[in-house]
Amino acid sequence: MSTGTADAVITRAAVVGGHDGRAEIEVELTYPNGGRATISLDEDACLASLDLAGITSLEDLVGQPWSVVLPALTHQGERHARPRHP
Repeated sequence: MSTGTADAVITRAAVVGGHDGRAEIEVELTYPNGGRATISLDEDACLASLDLAGITSLEDLVGQPWSVVLPALTHQGERHARPRHP
């Protein structure tokens, strides 16, 4: 069994203000080893990913595998996601 990024689970998702004033979706990932990472996704790219996955609300993201939002990166380019540092 792999313990890479594909095994990460979404443990929190929220709309936050981006650095440019546009909304972003902040997603917290929790890995099998207990590690956590938080990234911020471009709202448009993330919503397109949610539509593809049939997810209708951010609350429904919790418990989903990381791969649900992965298309936000692969279809729109890496400029649509960035790590969030407290």
